[in-house]
Amino acid sequence: MKISFLLSLAVIITTIIIYILLLRKMKKIRINIFAFFISGIICISILIFPLLEYKNIYLRIFASFIYAIRCIGMGQELSLLSKIDLTVSNGYLYFILLNFLFLAVPALTVTFIVAYLEKILASIKLMLSRNKKLYVFSEINSRSLMLAKSLENKKNSVIVFSNNRKDINIKAINFNKEVTDIKFNSNSDITFYMISNNEEKNLNDTLELIDKYKNRKKTKIYVINQNEETPIILDSTDKGKITVEIISEKERAIFNLLNNKPLFLNTVGNTISILIVGCGCIGHEFLKDSIWCGIMPNYKLKILVIDTNANIIKENLSVEMPEVLTNYDIDFINEDIKSNKAINILKSKHDINYILVSMDNDDKNIDTAITLRRFFLREFDREPVINLFIENEYKQEEILRLSNEKGYAYNLNAFGSIKDLYFKNSIIDSKLENLATKIHLSYDSEDINLERYNLREYNKRSSRACALHIKYKLYSVLGDKYTSDMEENQKLFRSMYSKDIENMLIENEHNRWLAYTRSIGYVYVSPREVEKYYQKNKHYIHYLARRHPALVEFDKLDDVSKRLSVITSKNIDLKESDKMIIKSIYKSINL
Repeated sequence: MKISFLLSLAVIITTIIIYILLLRKMKKIRINIFAFFISGIICISILIFPLLEYKNIYLRIFASFIYAIRCIGMGQELSLLSKIDLTVSNGYLYFILLNFLFLAVPALTVTFIVAYLEKILASIKLMLSRNKKLYVFSEINSRSLMLAKSLENKKNSVIVFSNNRKDINIKAINFNKEVTDIKFNSNSDITFYMISNNEEKNLNDTLELIDKYKNRKKTKIYVINQNEETPIILDSTDKGKITVEIISEKERAIFNLLNNKPLFLNTVGNTISILIVGCGCIGHEFLKDSIWCGIMPNYKLKILVIDTNANIIKENLSVEMPEVLTNYDIDFINEDIKSNKAINILKSKHDINYILVSMDNDDKNIDTAITLRRFFLREFDREPVINLFIENEYKQEEILRLSNEKGYAYNLNAFGSIKDLYFKNSIIDSKLENLATKIHLSYDSEDINLERYNLREYNKRSSRACALHIKYKLYSVLGDKYTSDMEENQKLFRSMYSKDIENMLIENEHNRWLAYTRSIGYVYVSPREVEKYYQKNKHYIHYLARRHPALVEFDKLDDVSKRLSVITSKNIDLKESDKMIIKSIYKSINL
């Protein structure tokens, strides 16, 4: 009896240890109820063995196993328990363990059967959805639930959740397994969302799905990842027929902000004057994007950064984008925004028209935004546009309605919550994304299937930036006639269009592209240096080293074009794409 008791404990402990080791080594392995069910059956068989009276050892083994199996149905009589000797030292423990297993094993059996039936039912539902569009989420979390709600009522579509271990108030097919382990119909139209909070897992799962489905048509993958190396890895991956879209939340948040609240609002004279308070992750992205977004004909751009680590930020930016700080008007103040030095500097900045507040947390951002609103009203009787990054969607709603005790609105623009990014059309059916593809086709009309557009992340982001800047170009032409109705703006723009305006905008588009390309780290390379690597790279742009010969002033492009044409033996016109873009805004692109 003692040996049987110790042996059964050894089986249970060994099962638990094996699973703990596997879970640490292989994150995808989950605790399997079926394995513990089998472990319980073995333990009951071992414990029952000494209580049976069959003399034949093999018959006793067989009988103990059958007894354990019969326990599953909770119908086995328990008279054998009376044979346990409670007078020995481990008799009570033996009795308790056996009774516990008599209860636990049937419970595990029911759980296993229910889980198995749910798995079968989910597979059947998926099989019956072969002619519908599938939206597949890699994880249940606040992002995926928000996005799924915006997709819930789409016609002829089905939502699929993997790793789902809880009830959700959304009609969906639920799998309690990894997204990479689900088998899909070969002809289904599938959009995957790699939306885990673990960005490394998102990338790994994406790479596994690409390897699994690269020859599959009608497949798109959105991968949530903000790491700088992710575009490099995915650009160099053979994606076959799959379209992969990297979603950087900070980039999407800033692009949406610059699109919904343009930098030219509330300008003083012809100067776009920007204040950035807090230049962390969001502030850094805003700084990088506002450099090119604020490039407008007949406008000057000034940027002031106030941060307690401004000196370090400036030093890092000089390495990240070497040609930005030397070519654009950007000042860095290494101070707290509420210090006397910072306040005195702000008193000399009466023309600031646009402010971004992005500090350590939501509460600091709210406090700072309110302080700045009071400051500019008191000092200059002006209301620059104040934007503050707020992650909490409920706080965001309250800030948008914020007013003082007399009912005067603070007019603070809170942005950046998951509701902004995942509920509104900032990812799916994005107007900016649709416009970006039109921009791409304006100078690459043969790329009807957008294969070259999707080939590299640079192509998509560059076209997206160009699309975002269209309203800035229209404003520079229309001035006070500009309205919130983009179709009306475009009609008016077409009526005012002239050769002078066209030339002005073509030059502006180059200057915008120049600032954009510098902001992502590219530096100028002379045509003489291009000759040294062209034969090896077969391209005058050195993508790996981020060197580009077109990073020159507009009036020097013709000369560079001629020299590149000689080097490459091709007819190169570096102004051509700028011309095509401006002409397409006038002729063909409908906003």
